[in-house]
Amino acid sequence: MQRMIVSAAVFFAVVATFLFSSSDSARADVLSEIRERGDLRCGVYPDDPGRSAINRQGRWEGFYVDFCRAVAAAVLGDGDAVRFVEVGPQSRFSALVEHKADVVMYSSTWTLGREAAYGIAFPAVYLFDGQGLMVRTNAGIHALADLNGRRVCVTAGTTTLANLENILRREDIKAKVVLANGDAFFRGNCDAYSADRINLATNRANRADDPERYEILPLMLSREPIGPMVRDDDGQWIRIVRSVVHAVIVAEELGLSRNSIDQADAAIGAVEQENLLGHNPEISRSLGLDRDWAVRVVREVGNYGEIFDRNFGPQTPIGLERGINRLWSQGGLLYSPLFK
Repeated sequence: MQRMIVSAAVFFAVVATFLFSSSDSARADVLSEIRERGDLRCGVYPDDPGRSAINRQGRWEGFYVDFCRAVAAAVLGDGDAVRFVEVGPQSRFSALVEHKADVVMYSSTWTLGREAAYGIAFPAVYLFDGQGLMVRTNAGIHALADLNGRRVCVTAGTTTLANLENILRREDIKAKVVLANGDAFFRGNCDAYSADRINLATNRANRADDPERYEILPLMLSREPIGPMVRDDDGQWIRIVRSVVHAVIVAEELGLSRNSIDQADAAIGAVEQENLLGHNPEISRSLGLDRDWAVRVVREVGNYGEIFDRNFGPQTPIGLERGINRLWSQGGLLYSPLFK
């Protein structure tokens, strides 16, 4: 009996050692693969100026592209060490599942169903959005009830489709739902187009023959938290991507910008600033990164406000105000967990 007890103890010790060592290996897997390759594979949607597109100089740019470069700056020390993987509404998930991308930066709404169905995780929210409607200014559509007897375009395979169908059914609105994207709307196939409001604004700026002919109604039909996606099998990688998003938010709150980050110093008692500047190695060590990772991120892309304004702001063709994407201290929804 004693021999059996000892044998059982040895067996469980071996199993426990295997599980813990396997867990540690899994946590480090994505980061070590990236470092071995020397680049970050980042999934983005092509030809979407403002969000992700190749400019005339042949360089990728946009809000999501900036976050790709931010992650690369954090883990590889070089914001240009990115291999962009082109994805669409369906392949944005399969690119992760099939290990073709390490992270996907896309207009993907964080839902529990998506995490369960695809084995993915949303580490953070980098855009707070909501579903809206775009119409022609002379269409006579000013409210949901005006959609009766009209055709509404919506992209298949999106949360927008399910939301729209539920709303029309609940409000007893007899509209025809057409599974098509914004291009079909601009060609005249539909009377309205429903998508996330930032999606509508980028479509109007980039694809409309005359943006002034179209308006986005002041309706918010749903809440759409938008964030990067990764596989859910690597806790360390999830924390790294989350920390990069939060670093640019904290940088804005602390008043640190692309141009000022190198001159910044830790104020006495400002623990979050000390951590962001790498004076305290505890956070970087827990992530498996060096002390200067967050400084490189802000140096590469700026703080959150700089990223938003550069790609979506009033001085861009998209022309969006920050709205609910303002910092919490300025009346918005944007904030980071404590950076400590």
